[in-house]
Amino acid sequence: MLPPFISQTNWGGPTSAAVVFIAFLIAAGIVNVILRVIINRWARRTRGTLDEELLGVVRGPLVLFIALSGLFIALLILTNLETPPYTLIAGYGDYISRAWLVVVIAEVAYLLYRLLDAALVWYIRSVAASTDTELDDRLLPPLKRLLPLVVHSLAFLMALSVLNIPISPILAGLGIGGLAVALAVQPTLANFFAGTYVVTEGELNVGDYIELQGGPAGYVVEIGWRSTKIRSMFNNLVIIPNSQMANSIVTNFYSPSPALDVLVYCGVSYDSDLALVERVTRDAAQELVDESEYAVKGEPWFGFEEFGDSNISFWVFIRATDRIGSFFLTSDLVKVIHSRLTAEGIEINYPVRKLVFPSAEPNIPAAPSSPPTPPPR
Repeated sequence: MLPPFISQTNWGGPTSAAVVFIAFLIAAGIVNVILRVIINRWARRTRGTLDEELLGVVRGPLVLFIALSGLFIALLILTNLETPPYTLIAGYGDYISRAWLVVVIAEVAYLLYRLLDAALVWYIRSVAASTDTELDDRLLPPLKRLLPLVVHSLAFLMALSVLNIPISPILAGLGIGGLAVALAVQPTLANFFAGTYVVTEGELNVGDYIELQGGPAGYVVEIGWRSTKIRSMFNNLVIIPNSQMANSIVTNFYSPSPALDVLVYCGVSYDSDLALVERVTRDAAQELVDESEYAVKGEPWFGFEEFGDSNISFWVFIRATDRIGSFFLTSDLVKVIHSRLTAEGIEINYPVRKLVFPSAEPNIPAAPSSPPTPPPR
């Protein structure tokens, strides 16, 4: 359907159509030049701004839209002519109008997709890369891949509606098909939604050392939407479904900090001087903390624990920088405690039992040195 200012003119048919088409082409060229000048000026002032990205995206679709508008208006003018050969398309004005609406829907959908995509790319490059959290780094790439599917699907349904093609059966079919697909891929969907929980929770990061209750342990290599991959201490890659991650008790040895406590138990004889034991053990542990690269600098903790069967038990507590360092630090702490206690003559008892008989009891005869002679037959 023509606009009133065109349909009410008395111009010659083909001439008016050509004038309208050429005018729209000239307007498209002028808009293209203006936008290019504006973009170049902004590019010289600031680089990588969102305004510059959006203008660069709008320029092409806008110029194409103006040119196509001129073409369709020219065609509509020709459909109103009653002279041959234009009478051949005289009855197709409604079809041309519908085709024009479909083109407008496609243009708007394409422009909307390009604008949102440019905004997401700019955010990922300029904002997400400079943030401390990894949540946006994980969420935005899948969203960027999902965006064209959503926009183009909506545009397709709108185009069908413009063409008088009923979309209710299509929507009903999509609903039933979606339900069937959801039932078929239920484990995958469970892992996906569990992965959404794991990703958005932010409690696990790549490089953390984690351990599942009753399950594997290792360093987190990748946190995906379907599974989480960890590298075990044997350098094996373990792939854990996110549904299992969400339903398990997970210990993160790197949260809230990678520092890890090291606790070593030992025991000394009941005849030992406990004050000397404490002083010697504290000095040995402090010396190790000051010299070891795996220890967090600080004062070691010491305490006696209980009267054991063969010795008096005590513990020494220091802190390692991380889990790997805790293994080295535990080994070094055992060695320095043993060395210092041995040097001071402090006895670390074996698990033995010492039997003491009261002096009032009769003496127990000594065992014979040779077996008794059997009686004669």
